[in-house]
Amino acid sequence: MSLALLIACSGSTTDETDKDADAADADADADSDADSDTDADADADSDADTDTGTTQSVTDVSARLHPNMGSLFYVSWTQSEPGDAHVEVSFDPGVWESTPTHAWDAGTNEQIVVGVPFGTMAEWRLVVDGADPIDGDPITTDPVPAGLPLGTVTVSDPGAWDADHKYLLTSINADAGGWRSGHYWTFIVDRDGRPVWAVTNGRNLWTLFAQVSVTGDYLLWDESGVNNFPPVDGTKVHYAWLDEEFDVRIAPGLHHAFVQLPDGTLAWGSQSARVGREELMVMGPTETEPTVLWTCRDGLPGIANDQYCISNGLFYNAATDTFLYSHYTNETVVEIDRATGQTLWYAGDTGGGYAFDPPDSKYNWQHGISYTDAGTLLVSSENRVPGGSGQSTFLLEYEVDHKNRVLHGIWANDAHAHADTNGQAWRLANGHTLHLVGSASVVREVDGAGDDVWRMEWGGGGVCSNPDSCLLIGHGQFIGDLYALTKPL
Repeated sequence: MSLALLIACSGSTTDETDKDADAADADADADSDADSDTDADADADSDADTDTGTTQSVTDVSARLHPNMGSLFYVSWTQSEPGDAHVEVSFDPGVWESTPTHAWDAGTNEQIVVGVPFGTMAEWRLVVDGADPIDGDPITTDPVPAGLPLGTVTVSDPGAWDADHKYLLTSINADAGGWRSGHYWTFIVDRDGRPVWAVTNGRNLWTLFAQVSVTGDYLLWDESGVNNFPPVDGTKVHYAWLDEEFDVRIAPGLHHAFVQLPDGTLAWGSQSARVGREELMVMGPTETEPTVLWTCRDGLPGIANDQYCISNGLFYNAATDTFLYSHYTNETVVEIDRATGQTLWYAGDTGGGYAFDPPDSKYNWQHGISYTDAGTLLVSSENRVPGGSGQSTFLLEYEVDHKNRVLHGIWANDAHAHADTNGQAWRLANGHTLHLVGSASVVREVDGAGDDVWRMEWGGGGVCSNPDSCLLIGHGQFIGDLYALTKPL
């Protein structure tokens, strides 16, 4: 675009020390300002405005859906000069969200837009510094993928949530029946329960432990075999941004839980040696073969000859460089030192472990073990309802008393849903607890008073006395920023 140019006319010669025809300023040009150009403003360019830049030209603005993930779309454009730009998007009345602002080069650029639910029309506009905003034609995302189960939000108190917890990542089996192989989906929903991203590994496979990487910039999820006790060639662990998968690693014998450590190491419970002979394996980020860190047979001195181990939970505590490792077959939780592979303590049905105080606070069929920032132990547990005759799934919290070898029960919270298998429990930064109630098909956020501030249900809605209504929910966690999970620019 051409720039306006003001040309000064020559005047009579004067006795001014600057030898020009203007008033007594301090420069040598023919105007009355103090800069070295020939216009009447106070900047150092030749136009008549007060900035020092040029006018940005933006052309060829368009949008297209992602070819493989129809809830994502790209906005592309050409800009004449380098400059900052972002895309604003609206799909709820009166609410506009924005992509991160990025410094783009001159030329053709493309920004991905995420967080729009499937089957939704979105308005959008491109904002480039130095140019007027450009409204694009509305775009409609692809329909919800066929076969993806849809849940219902039954409790919602937005004022009680952490603002950074806008989305939930988890997995679900579309085939009802509790603990079984089937058609598993790894997916993300917003707080209204609308799916904004979803992938499936196909039928007769399992996905139980989807998670965000420790660096917070990509996703991981597992893919294991038909009977959930895969052969030595192992389970796949997928590494992916929201818009592209970029790696797959083989984790021999991975059948349920795995975690990623801060250095990128993977750790998992393995059944590759023999069913019932559980091994904790670790594999560094550049390694292709795992190392056995701990075995059930050697690591639990109180285990009886007729007992065996199959794990259902794994948690890494970076502060102590230790693992919490849960086994449902003997209802035992053990803590293991990563550096030495030694057992530090254990509690449950295995003889010789820590006691429970009071005795009836003991967990049963526990899942989802984790430490809180305060150092307490948190589990999801199947327990009998106090004073009642039925079973329910509870959040249980314990103080770990190493001096006296006791787990002191300090909190119990009834989910009012019964999962006969699976579950996860996390203490959140705001003091709330995230509880994924496994085969009850329920996810809930619980405040410090023990009340649900958010609850989402699928299938049987927490009542799984009829197994045919139960859809198995896997591991999960809240996500704040989806753009952090996209392919780097």
